[in-house]
Amino acid sequence: MDAGDARLEGLRLAVELHAAQDRHSVPFHLSFHAEVIGTAGEFARWLEGRPHHLRLIPAPYTFAQPAFPGPATRTKTGDDGMSVTMSDTQEVTYACEPEDSKGFATSDTLTWSSDDGGAVLMVTPAADGLSCLFAAVAPGSATISVTDGTLSASDLVTVTPGGVASLVITPGAVTDQP
Repeated sequence: MDAGDARLEGLRLAVELHAAQDRHSVPFHLSFHAEVIGTAGEFARWLEGRPHHLRLIPAPYTFAQPAFPGPATRTKTGDDGMSVTMSDTQEVTYACEPEDSKGFATSDTLTWSSDDGGAVLMVTPAADGLSCLFAAVAPGSATISVTDGTLSASDLVTVTPGGVASLVITPGAVTDQP
């Protein structure tokens, strides 16, 4: 069902539902119209098969770049299992599961982004759009997001400096001993 048909059918269903309710004890006023419009929107979203929410899931492992699938380490997350922290030599994949109000998967076109303009993370969505690779560029923090145009989900990714990669010894000036 296309969006226009879903809106019309949602409005028809909402009017039918609210007209059947006992309104004799409540004065008829604008709140009734607001209820009908709100319910019509809910029906329309359901009829269009759009997701009820987007669930963002970081991968359990973070990989060294660019040697994918190189050495893997457990993804460091906050207590809630989100807010990933990785070094500037790593990359992590996020998946998104669009679900309806009962938790069933829905098909939807997703768009991935990061609010840092590419300074902290490089964003590479998968061909199917259901996952995205975030490769560290430089230390800092960025909020990553996925949206279907209506709903969105986001998470914070913090990039820290990597471990020591090399040591350079630089001699000072030669002086006489006292």
